[in-house]
Amino acid sequence: MTPRTINCARLVRDGGIDAMAALNDALREATAGLDPQDQRELKLAFGQVMGEISEKLINPAVQAFPELKPDESTWVNVAKARAAARSDAV
Repeated sequence: MTPRTINCARLVRDGGIDAMAALNDALREATAGLDPQDQRELKLAFGQVMGEISEKLINPAVQAFPELKPDESTWVNVAKARAAARSDAV
């Protein structure tokens, strides 16, 4: 799906970044104490899901509006802002 407006693309990109950050945090916590084989399996499952988020959400948004290509600081700022917004909504 290709976002048709820059606002839609930004929201899709930011939602994808937020999801990736949340999954990364969950993976870090979930692998603690697991044996190496279980860690590998869980990392593979998370990696597959994260790859889908990139392919289906983030990349199409950025391809439609290249000015939305996130650098490292954008990625961090979006992840922090989205996490804060979700915690304020609770």
